[in-house]
Amino acid sequence: MLLAPVDAAYNRNGPIAKCLQGTREWLIATIVRWIDGDMDRPICWLNGPAGSGKSAVSQTMAELCDASRRLGASFFFLRGAGDRSRITRLIPTLAYQLSISIPATKPFIQHMLHTDPSIVRQALRCQFQKLVIEPILAVTDTNTTTTAMIIFVDALDECDDKELMAEFIEIIANAYRGNRRLPLRVFFTSRVEEHLRKKLEAPAARSMIYHLALQDFDAADDIRKFFQHRFATIYEENHRLMRNVPRPWPSLWDLEALVKKASGSFIFAFTLINFVDDGADLPHQKLPIALAAHAGLDPLYTEVLSTAPRGEVLKRVIGTILLLKSDLSITSLGHLLQLNTAHILQTLLGVQSILMIPGNDDEPVRLFHTSLRDFLMSKPRSGGFFIDPPVRHLNILLDCLKLVVIPPDTDILFRGEASEYACINWCHHFDQWLILGNESHDDYLTSYLTNFASESFDYWVNTLLIKRSLGNMLHMLHRILLMLKQLPSCSQDLLQTIGGIEERAKVSSG
Repeated sequence: MLLAPVDAAYNRNGPIAKCLQGTREWLIATIVRWIDGDMDRPICWLNGPAGSGKSAVSQTMAELCDASRRLGASFFFLRGAGDRSRITRLIPTLAYQLSISIPATKPFIQHMLHTDPSIVRQALRCQFQKLVIEPILAVTDTNTTTTAMIIFVDALDECDDKELMAEFIEIIANAYRGNRRLPLRVFFTSRVEEHLRKKLEAPAARSMIYHLALQDFDAADDIRKFFQHRFATIYEENHRLMRNVPRPWPSLWDLEALVKKASGSFIFAFTLINFVDDGADLPHQKLPIALAAHAGLDPLYTEVLSTAPRGEVLKRVIGTILLLKSDLSITSLGHLLQLNTAHILQTLLGVQSILMIPGNDDEPVRLFHTSLRDFLMSKPRSGGFFIDPPVRHLNILLDCLKLVVIPPDTDILFRGEASEYACINWCHHFDQWLILGNESHDDYLTSYLTNFASESFDYWVNTLLIKRSLGNMLHMLHRILLMLKQLPSCSQDLLQTIGGIEERAKVSSG
């Protein structure tokens, strides 16, 4: 197929959060009743604040539906995770999964792709109609009751394309208005953000959307069970070191204090447990520090960062991880930053309670939760730990240019994850630096761009052609040039250099 699905389904690679057995029982039962109920409200929207466990619920429900052969498709958005943070591959990915979960749809989807291969690049409305609605209706028997399949689209708020996501919600609602017999149900989760709320609470959509607010389901008992399970595991794993620590540990008093601090936030509970068990000290000696922290994630993030070795390397590494357009392995991150892999690992070990450090250097570092990005990029919240996005984008831009001015030894294009990332994405970081606000022009930038244009231009173009990225690059170069012309402080040298790169790239594109 030409759908090129994204690895964003419930069974995707990488760490996955789901509900601990015996928790969220009331909420899960409520969602099951919606799944098994009538078709009056075929869309369910589960909303809640950051870290309240929406994705874990979505993951658990997707697994349950798959076990009962009710899962149509699933897509879990994740901010800062390449195609998982953009809407462009959403519908093709859902269509691909539907062709597997409902095999009878596959010939219809294949026929559409054969008839019009450009469908995957057309408007969302056209994609959804041709790749989802029409194949499903083509295999629906109008004379019998067809069991509805469930599509899960998790974390709508983590999609970067806000306007298109709002449009997608409207497309889904319109699909049901035009096809009441459509045997599909859609389960959404998100924070209550304005662009989503306007569509999901619009009068025209309200009658067909089943609204669930996570805060209406008391999570205190569930968080208590989570703490008891994880602390019992920590105690058993550290039995020799903690043999003189009386049980129960933590005490019932301390346990209730932790539940109260969590205030229904599973990500707070998860981060606190990781802090206690990060290996920096004995767990029973870390627990009082956690108990002394104020409620909420910000103080906990501050506590973790305060105890980590300070320095510009930590800020540089974390800032790069936060702003990369797509994940890089630890090895490739070292190549991009020109840092030793062991140095990066040593730097990150002090913050492993808030970052997922892989056991393999060929895998990327990931955030446990995107709230860390929000915290570090808000100066009033993070204070001295603040990572300034435009400054960091400029630094990543320079890191990319430093890498691609080194021509490959024996090839006609750049190879390797880091070099390919630098080739394809240096313009992205240039663009973001300009959009987010640049206070000063870096003198190194013109120099690196000039060297790049003279030393590595052909290798760069060859790489873009192989990766089919030249068209996007030309679009971005043109936009960058327009923005630079609006800057009074922009030098003529920089304008001429970017203009020259754009013109040469156009010629190379044919």
